[in-house]
Amino acid sequence: MQRRLAAGLALLFAGAIAAGPAASGVRAAGATVTIPGDAYMPAAVTIDAGQTVTWINKDTDPHVSTTVPGTPAAFTLVHQAGKVVSHKFTKPGIYPYYCLDHATFNTALRRVQARKEADEFPIAMEGLIVVKGPGLTGAPGVAVKIGADGYAPDVAAVRAGGKVTWVNDDRTEHTAIFVKAGAPKLTLAPGKSASATFAKPGIYFFYDERFATYNSKYGLAAAKKGAPHFPIAMQGYVVVL
Repeated sequence: MQRRLAAGLALLFAGAIAAGPAASGVRAAGATVTIPGDAYMPAAVTIDAGQTVTWINKDTDPHVSTTVPGTPAAFTLVHQAGKVVSHKFTKPGIYPYYCLDHATFNTALRRVQARKEADEFPIAMEGLIVVKGPGLTGAPGVAVKIGADGYAPDVAAVRAGGKVTWVNDDRTEHTAIFVKAGAPKLTLAPGKSASATFAKPGIYFFYDERFATYNSKYGLAAAKKGAPHFPIAMQGYVVVL
């Protein structure tokens, strides 16, 4: 890996009826995230308030992790090459974060995007931490609007048994593809909507296959060339509490 300088500002559905197996979620004493290069593995983890996330940097380069604006409690952590860093989370909430060295935060779209020099470009070095606890209950239902710039919100939190409705406000067809086997594919024509009910708690990743491809190694999507806001991938999460 080539050394880079940090800069600037430090991001299921089980089906239409019931949710299936969750994506990467970790509980118990906390969670461990490995940094093998310009990526976090797993990309998304779940812990309880008062627990710790530990990052193990197996890369030969340092990394700097920071939260996106608006998280319950901001953090910025320096990961030296070959070192271990831990952070205790005391405030329940949802914490999207990214690496300052290899990604930037687009304030207009409120999305993380990969730097061109990142090894995994166009996949952004970003992650998601869900901290469960009082005050984080999830809504009975959430509407996700689809536009040319992506899903809004791109992280939808619902309680178990809650419903998420995708509404296509764009002029072109979009999809919401869930990565677990057996999960139906949602295809939405312009002006149309589709809903799904989530029965099982967990973190569920989805993306638009028209404008992105799924990378199973990193658990994230890569924007296709020609996508409206390349290199920002059209992807999102459903967090079921």
